[in-house]
Amino acid sequence: MTITDTKRSISRDVAGRFTGQGAFDSDAPAPATNFTSLEDADLDLREALEAADEILAPSGQDNTKVPTVVCRASPGAGKSRLARLLLAEKEKRGTDQHVSFHLPTLALAEEAALDARALGLDAQAIRGRSAPHPDGRGRMCARAELVERANRLGLSAQQSFCRREENDGTAKLCPHFEECAYLTQFNNMTKYRFLATSYLSLPDPAEKCDLRIVDETFWQQFLSIQDVSAAAFTNPRARFHAAMVRQHASLLDAARQVVAALMDNASPLSLPFSSEDYLRLRDLEWMGKAPCPDLSPEQNEAYQAKLLGKAEQNHRHVSRFAALWGTLADAKAAGLCTTERLKLIVEDDAFFIRVLRRKPLRHKEPMLVLDADADVGILSALEYDIRKVHDVMLRPNALVTQLHDRRMTNGSLLKNSGLRESWRRIIAREVLNDRLDKNAGVLVGATRKVVRAFFEDAGHCFDGMSETEVSRFMLDTKLHGAQWLWFGGRALGSNRYQNCSTVIVIGREELPVSALEDQARALWGDTPGNRLNLLTPDSIGQSRMPEESVPYEMTDGTSKAVLVPCHPDQRVRRLQLQSRELSTHQLIERLRLARAKYTKKVIIGCNIPIPGIPVDRLVSWQELEPNRLDAAITDGLLTRGAIRMSPQGLADGAPRVFSSVEAARTFLKRGKTSLDICVQTSFATRFKSRVSFARLKRAAKYAKPEPAILLTNGANPQALAETAWGNLSRFETVAQSEFRL
Repeated sequence: MTITDTKRSISRDVAGRFTGQGAFDSDAPAPATNFTSLEDADLDLREALEAADEILAPSGQDNTKVPTVVCRASPGAGKSRLARLLLAEKEKRGTDQHVSFHLPTLALAEEAALDARALGLDAQAIRGRSAPHPDGRGRMCARAELVERANRLGLSAQQSFCRREENDGTAKLCPHFEECAYLTQFNNMTKYRFLATSYLSLPDPAEKCDLRIVDETFWQQFLSIQDVSAAAFTNPRARFHAAMVRQHASLLDAARQVVAALMDNASPLSLPFSSEDYLRLRDLEWMGKAPCPDLSPEQNEAYQAKLLGKAEQNHRHVSRFAALWGTLADAKAAGLCTTERLKLIVEDDAFFIRVLRRKPLRHKEPMLVLDADADVGILSALEYDIRKVHDVMLRPNALVTQLHDRRMTNGSLLKNSGLRESWRRIIAREVLNDRLDKNAGVLVGATRKVVRAFFEDAGHCFDGMSETEVSRFMLDTKLHGAQWLWFGGRALGSNRYQNCSTVIVIGREELPVSALEDQARALWGDTPGNRLNLLTPDSIGQSRMPEESVPYEMTDGTSKAVLVPCHPDQRVRRLQLQSRELSTHQLIERLRLARAKYTKKVIIGCNIPIPGIPVDRLVSWQELEPNRLDAAITDGLLTRGAIRMSPQGLADGAPRVFSSVEAARTFLKRGKTSLDICVQTSFATRFKSRVSFARLKRAAKYAKPEPAILLTNGANPQALAETAWGNLSRFETVAQSEFRL
């Protein structure tokens, strides 16, 4: 790959800007992250975590918010293991403390628990009810699916399915109670429990503790975004008592007025209702709710499923209706004229009212957040009392190449198979480079849909497979010689790819404007005196973000920038940064760059600058994409270790590049001299002494002399050629300078 100095190569228009979506010189000061040296990192982290212990120590004060300390240390800095090490040191001093350590997945929880036990802690990984039993025999809870449904209704799993004590002192037990794998894991008095982050939002926590340590992001699970059918909201309720005819009629009249106001693009807060009126309507909805199913642990599963089925549909409507009235009551009480937490949407010609809220925090224990991307504004909106923030940023030990003139949108990557083929050639080149150098592996990341498209391009069929099975297959299967991963939870906390030498990120995660704004409405909507600056849709209902000049952090200190779509409201921009830029950062850091023992390679296939990832070189798509001949040579060397450079040889050795002999012949006829130079320079320069150039003639009938390139690595070139193509009637190596097509 040819890397060009951007200061000399970027072409500009009369105004001095790059003629396209590319980088340009910026007058703004170049950003420079305040990196902590590796020598100081461990000490800084230890001081930060020890200080957190003191800050979060019980004070005896009644605080409705969760006391929280945030440690924003780079992925791979060692914050998680150091936190466990400090717990082990405290344990040796006789500290009596129960700690719950939350991680993104069960696999990470088990890995952390194993490490904690090695440090001498009485540690245990907690498996969820739906998790598979360690011996592979079913799930941890025999009624896991029913419990999940009950959780959505807000019912207590313990009381409804496990054990319920009656007033007379007798206990009703689940038939599986004594041998239940899920409950058994709570029988021991383990002081240090490692469990998935999803436990934080469950209505019925099974474990109690004095401190929670949360590793990686978790705030998304506390957002509630629900759609209420306008038709259902204005239709009669099915379960009101006959004596409540007047209240029922007033409820329906108010519902119709709210829907009419929204359809007229008016505010429902302009209606003649007070906050108290809205609260009464909310309470009235709950009066029309079907009674909670009389679930009891000793009942059989079929009967419990029947009871749940009766309650679910009615509860779903009632809870959402009540939330809608509650949202209006809160906005009215705050003295607002409009509400940002309700909006009218249309889907398939049907109207819905979207209700956007925050879920209540169910755990009030002090919390230590270990998250490189933690955002204080987001956590504060969730009612966390942020008492201290520590930052420890480490410089990645990597050579970073970033595409500057293409965004590589999800749509273009999914629709354009030719674009994916170009990326396949880039991946093949880097896989070959890795095999000839470190042989440590290449990681490729993109959105999950794009990753799946690459697998389907390669002939993999996922018909009949669940999404979970598809994910597992793609994670466990190498494609084009590389491992694959996608943005999101899968790219959080994992050490699985830390030994890879190269990471290639194709495109980026980009949530739609509406999704970002919905998250912002749920978090900050209806904040008195601080309304959200939301985008106005155009005539066809699309919202487009304005472009801003965003600087790259260049390792040489030059000021380069690029135009990037950025939301104008800084709170929505925070959410955009989390889902877009920082998702890319997390995927890149699966290679654990800060503590890498050699300089690794990062290729960012999108022009959006990534905070904390200084760029060594900006390249255009034309520079990044391999030329056709180079791609063919790479394919041939990867599959056979050799390739013949004749039309027949190129078609045989690289069918994805040259689909026929005629295609290869036509290509070779163009610019013969330039092709010779290509082979002698760009390709040979990359592999130097590991490549041998030869002229040979196969023993087959009508065979003609052909030029060939062999990946010898010091081996006998003729022997390699015969292994690849059989008996030869002639073979001679030639000097690189004398090699001709």
